[in-house]
Amino acid sequence: MRVSLRTFLKVYGVSALTVLLSGCANLHLDQQGSPTTQPQAVIQQPIIPIEAEHHLASISAINDFKINGRIGVQAQGYGLSGPIKWEHNQDNDEIGIFSPLGNKVAEIVKTSEGVTLTTEGKTLKAQDTGSLTELTLGWRLPFDHLSDWIIGRPAKGLVSQTAWDEKGQLSKLTQDGWEVSYMQYQTESQHALPNKINLRNNKMNVRLVIENWDVSQQNKAETSTTPLP
Repeated sequence: MRVSLRTFLKVYGVSALTVLLSGCANLHLDQQGSPTTQPQAVIQQPIIPIEAEHHLASISAINDFKINGRIGVQAQGYGLSGPIKWEHNQDNDEIGIFSPLGNKVAEIVKTSEGVTLTTEGKTLKAQDTGSLTELTLGWRLPFDHLSDWIIGRPAKGLVSQTAWDEKGQLSKLTQDGWEVSYMQYQTESQHALPNKINLRNNKMNVRLVIENWDVSQQNKAETSTTPLP
């Protein structure tokens, strides 16, 4: 199945409409015409229960990972689904998106030098993923947030809302205009990591099913730093 560059960008150009949640002081007039100042609004981060603190601590060291899974996207009348592979570390990202028949539809590579998106032999470049999607579609992809959201934790910055299950695992997160829902976690490995995630905003719905997690490099690092008895 061949997908044109225009169609791919429309489907996979996930927009993140930045939510500005800052208090402001507004000047008003009272009944005598004297200026009065509204008190500045105070915005607080959601309270994290103790079970969630323990869970977040257990996954806090996970910064590198590899995943194999499937992605489904519904956006502005378009819909695509197929396998996805993502290799992430603190400096680089490589994402391959495939058709249901196994043909690579697109590849996104992020390095310290910038981001490239390649499809059908054509390559687009930008300094960062947000700039790339903004230049091509006028939207910004929350690429830096996704590497935290997929692990099951909030990204850096203001969080509008969170919900946690009885094990302290994140069940719902609202951040930067995106609602992220966690439907299932895998429990057979050392870390409880998400298996099924749904992301949506007012333009797009994205479903991720993660069939295989690889955080072996992280586990090796933890083992190497553990003191001998």
